[in-house]
Amino acid sequence: MKPILTSYVRLAEIVVVAILAIFAALTYRELSALRKIPVSLPNYEFEIAAGSEPGGLVQTRGTWISAGGIPEPLQTTTIECRKATMRCVQSAAVIQFIDEKGLLESRQTEFEVARWSDKEIVTKPVSGSCATQTLTLDLVEKRARSQVSAKPESSRCQEVRNRTLELVAGYRSRTPEAPAAAKP
Repeated sequence: MKPILTSYVRLAEIVVVAILAIFAALTYRELSALRKIPVSLPNYEFEIAAGSEPGGLVQTRGTWISAGGIPEPLQTTTIECRKATMRCVQSAAVIQFIDEKGLLESRQTEFEVARWSDKEIVTKPVSGSCATQTLTLDLVEKRARSQVSAKPESSRCQEVRNRTLELVAGYRSRTPEAPAAAKP
């Protein structure tokens, strides 16, 4: 082979190796991200089943995200409100990461309904050890929101902050877009 052709072949080999190295780095980055979020979260659902139960039944499920863009723990939540009992039950499965390993915890919270109209359901606040939570289900827009307020008298709960959460499709918990920008 001529020396000029040999140098072009070497240059082409270097370019191919560089491109493969870039793809390897991108693949490694994507796999690392998948290891941090090891599950697929369910889609958003909102169902009003007025005829199935006396007075009505409202069910919704999704993933809570903060309206301020601050990420919430990786979780999925189901809410079921029954007009006959004037109660809403929120069930959540939350993944807490400890030393790069995920620990699945389940939580169930019962809310007493303060107001149930044709347009919305609003619960009375429920106090936890560090925060107070209120649910609002908009029956017209089929959206669920939660207002979380820190309890200032608790000194051991310094990291709890006031925030508004919206229940959305699980994939939205991974995207940086603003919650109000797209529909659930």
